[in-house]
Amino acid sequence: MIRAHRITSETIDCLQAIYARFALRAKTEYRWAYEPIPFESFKIAITQGRMAGYWVEDTTIEDTVGFMLYCREAHRSIEINVIYSELEDKKVILDKLIVPFIQDVRELDGWDVISYAMLGEQENFVRTINWYGFKPVGQAIVQFDMMDSISMQIMAQQKPPELAENMTLSPWQPQWIGGVAESIHEAFLKSSDAWWDPRFRSLPGAKEVLALITSGEMGRFLPDCSMIALQDETPVGFCFVVQSADFTGNIPLIGVRPSVKKKGLGLHLLQHALRQTVQSVLDGKANLLKVSATLDTDNISAIKMYRRMGFREDYNYPHVFLTRERALAFQRNKWC
Repeated sequence: MIRAHRITSETIDCLQAIYARFALRAKTEYRWAYEPIPFESFKIAITQGRMAGYWVEDTTIEDTVGFMLYCREAHRSIEINVIYSELEDKKVILDKLIVPFIQDVRELDGWDVISYAMLGEQENFVRTINWYGFKPVGQAIVQFDMMDSISMQIMAQQKPPELAENMTLSPWQPQWIGGVAESIHEAFLKSSDAWWDPRFRSLPGAKEVLALITSGEMGRFLPDCSMIALQDETPVGFCFVVQSADFTGNIPLIGVRPSVKKKGLGLHLLQHALRQTVQSVLDGKANLLKVSATLDTDNISAIKMYRRMGFREDYNYPHVFLTRERALAFQRNKWC
């Protein structure tokens, strides 16, 4: 018989062996950017309430066969960090984990959406997780390889359309915080990103996202490589670059205000940010070999833009979300 239990300070030791097995697979098969925290640190996070979850027991063999971890974010979202299963039947593990999870979080205040990036092996859940009310959005990871001579040639030869006379591009400057935050809010308000990250729905939230990038919490911020588009000295577009891991850069945000869309400005921003990143590497200011970005798989124009600059698709994954309203409907209607 398969049974699920909440992870508590009293039961967490039941996860030590399976957590160790997951840690061996986290980066390779689950595409985690970093190694999972040590088990003792994990225990402290559970005890202090910074992380929560459930574990699944197979009573016939008296062993733990799966677990789910999640945490509440300050921006009114709940993030599912991972669902790890050693059962072949994916429907069974979701029934045992997702159903009590939704029933529990429905009682919590202060959240609007549940977000779950189904990286690596977790993609196997995509055919059944919609039964619990989750909505999917495809995500594509693209990469620019500085060691690839063809990609470097494509970048060097690319010529975007001419900028309008009243537009200029400049590396990031702190005095533009207010205008750039407004640009982020306007650029992402109606995007799929705002479905699972409520911060994009408000100007204060956009300021919070900007602060996370520029403070280094999303990786080492590279201000000289991060480009801002100005129209009559007012920020209307942005392309940020951070060093997210050893030898790997990332573009966490790129966008333009709706009023200046479809004018080639995004391509200008990407080209200048990428060229400046390569130059920083040549000058010894940055230690990077690749630059990555995440795109919606149905955003064909963005995918084409990155391809034009020499980026190549690395892999795809589904990102699913569940709104509070749908979670409450799940409780009333007993979906699945």
